[in-house]
This record gives sequence, structure tokens and C-alpha cells, in this order.
Amino acid sequence: MPEVSASIDVPAPPSVVWTVLTDVDAYPKWNTLLAVDGEFTVGESVSARLSVPGLPTVSFSPEITAVDPPRELRWRSRLFGYDAEHSFLLEPSGGGGTRFVQHETIDGPFAGHIVDRLGRRMRRGFEQMNVGVRRRAIELTER
Repeated sequence: MPEVSASIDVPAPPSVVWTVLTDVDAYPKWNTLLAVDGEFTVGESVSARLSVPGLPTVSFSPEITAVDPPRELRWRSRLFGYDAEHSFLLEPSGGGGTRFVQHETIDGPFAGHIVDRLGRRMRRGFEQMNVGVRRRAIELTER
């Protein structure tokens, strides 16, 4: 399956990065890629809006498939006839930091073509959110 991913090193422990990721009420302060309404509970859906740079904003309702604090949040969604699985992974790194990874796989007819055409923009959006996660986590650790 075609995939897109982006990662960043965050100088904060996974518990802080997890707090940033799961505090959806604070997203407007730092997250320009994604807006979420709801709670991350396995088997439930949340309402989300995705604003990938250079593409129209899209509303969708992903189903939460994994919540493993402070290591992984995963959801599954269907957009425009394509199935996507998105994961947010928090990996402990040296010095008490975290490697934050977003990874998405896409399945459906011509999924490879979609990733070829939109993958760069998707990756830029992930990178933009990753920078926001990093900044917000640093802000929370400096309080």
C-alpha cells in the first residue's frame, strides 16, 4: 500500500508529547493542519477537518483503532473512495526526548497514483503539524 510519513525529534518526554497530541481543545493554538472534535476512544469516531496546504479543507470522521498512551494513536478513515490508516507514533529518544512520527497508508483503486500526485503536499502538512507539536511540547516543558 502506498504510504506517506514524516517525523521530528522533540526535546520533551513522550508523556508531554502525548498530552499535546490528545488535548484537542488546544489544537487551535498550534495545529493548522488538523481540527478534531471528540475523544480518542477505541471504536469511537471523532469529527475532524484536515487542511493540507494547497488543497481544499476536508471534513471526515475517522474511527479510532488504537490508543496506547504515551506510544500510539491510530485511526482509520474513508475519503473519496480511499481507505486510509493514520498513526501517530511516539518513540522515546536519547536525552529524554521523543521521536514523533506520523504515518499514513492509503488503499483503493489508483492509491499509488493519488500518493504520487498528493504525497508531497500531505508530507508537508504532516511536517507542519509535527513542528507545531514540537513547539507546543517545548512550551509546556518550559512552564
